[in-house]
Amino acid sequence: MNAAVQTPQQIQILQRLEYLEQALLAKDPAMKQHLAEIHKLLITYEELVSLLSEEEIGKLMAAQQLHTNVSLVAAVTGKGGKTSASKKAAGIGMDDI
Repeated sequence: MNAAVQTPQQIQILQRLEYLEQALLAKDPAMKQHLAEIHKLLITYEELVSLLSEEEIGKLMAAQQLHTNVSLVAAVTGKGGKTSASKKAAGIGMDDI
């Protein structure tokens, strides 16, 4: 986050993201609890969403995808050798949304 002054909620969500990253790397079952706590914080303090960096949002999405076993953009082989959806989406960033 780029904010000079951080609220207790911002500090709490950053700590949870750090725990989540460690749980993600270790495939720790506690990942579900960290995701739930982050979700509660984001629902209660909606402004936190806009204060997260793209990297922090990426970590959150990676953990959520692993936990739910759902991919937002899956690798797909199309007819006639068309480029897969994941390859097309590779160059898309937050500015494109």
